[in-house]
Amino acid sequence: MTNVLFPTAATRTAQLIDPRRATHVGMTADHYADVLGEQVPPAKKLGQRLMRTTFYSTGYQLLRPLGLRLAGGLRSPGRDADRIRIGEWLNLQPGVTVFDIGCGPGNFTGWFGAQVFPGGLAVGVDASHQMLHRAVSDNSGPSVAYLRADAEQLPFADNTADAATCLAALYLINNPFQALMELVRVLRPGGRVVILTSLSVDGASNSRHGKIIQRSSGVRMFGRDEITNFLRTAGFVNIQQHMEGLAQFVIAMKPSAS
Repeated sequence: MTNVLFPTAATRTAQLIDPRRATHVGMTADHYADVLGEQVPPAKKLGQRLMRTTFYSTGYQLLRPLGLRLAGGLRSPGRDADRIRIGEWLNLQPGVTVFDIGCGPGNFTGWFGAQVFPGGLAVGVDASHQMLHRAVSDNSGPSVAYLRADAEQLPFADNTADAATCLAALYLINNPFQALMELVRVLRPGGRVVILTSLSVDGASNSRHGKIIQRSSGVRMFGRDEITNFLRTAGFVNIQQHMEGLAQFVIAMKPSAS
């Protein structure tokens, strides 16, 4: 890492970090912040290891939309339509702070930043240097910052985001429900979350088909009720679920403070 001045969006991102959760925030030569330093979260799954390769970070731009459309039985919209409906679900507008967890090359983060400008902030979080290098190169902007961090141990203070997403990433996280707990923690009361993740063939958790897919690819196939039940237990309201083939969108809101 090099000691360079934080750009404005990165400075604002650093101000959201709880020093008890991250003792050091550095800026890499590629201009994304890093709280992990030499730490590397374990890549136990094939998909995680691929995410950390330069080849995959480049191919991801092309393969992700196709993969989602196939998983959704060719019903899923393309990337532009994805962005629009997710932005509507999140109620993005100028001044909003949104966290994009497992942001990959920033396909959504950069677009979010344009929606919350001026005055807002879109922070893409990923553990992969290769993905973040691509994100800074392809999807930057005055309201966009990128942060290398562990989704299971987010460095942000409680109640810091107005909105949060985890799009096509939760199924690769070693402990996905710990990552969801972190999303719950960092969202402000009244904040909205959108999750796009996998859905088992028969909708059941721990199904035979799901176990086969997980063993062969490392992708966890979630049951129909796993994500919604977790959020409901966490107190979230206005929960919606849209299922499309082997994919599901879950939208929910953290209740406002009474």
